Amino acid sequence: MGRKAKWELERDKEEALKRKALKSLTEDQLKAINKAYESIRDALCNAREIEDLYLSDIRSLDTAMWKLKHEFNLEDNHG
Repeated sequence: MGRKAKWELERDKEEALKRKALKSLTEDQLKAINKAYESIRDALCNAREIEDLYLSDIRSLDTAMWKLKHEFNLEDNHG
């Protein structure tokens, strides 16, 4: 195998940074990110398939938003 192309080196560097960042998260932060990802994925899937959202999707998105806000100290100007 020959030398890696510039884009491959850049990709590898980015992936290493992401792995390092992931390892620095607390367990609760990682859970919050996973919950948000799953909630967004499920809501978008329903929106695409049935062109509607269930109240459970909205509740799940709301829960995920609050978990992210608390785990990452996210604040906005509205509350």
